[in-house]
Amino acid sequence: MMTYMETIKIDDPRLDESFAFMFQLRKGDEVVLKSQNSLRGKVSDGVYIGEFPKHVAGDIHPRGITLYEIKLADDSTQILEEKELQKID
Repeated sequence: MMTYMETIKIDDPRLDESFAFMFQLRKGDEVVLKSQNSLRGKVSDGVYIGEFPKHVAGDIHPRGITLYEIKLADDSTQILEEKELQKID
């Protein structure tokens, strides 16, 4: 059985309101790691990996994951899942 995966980057020009729900965070958003409040950084990039729903705008449960590249204060980067992050208001 072959599985087909699609990807779309956070700054892809094809993004419109139909795909907006795939990225709850935007470039430059300040975030904190939910499990470790001392780990703070800024979103520098993101990618959705998985299968796009057939009717994207009508399906609030995408079949994939969204990963974000987070730049930390010491200029290092980490790749984290959306569910691991919380936006700082």
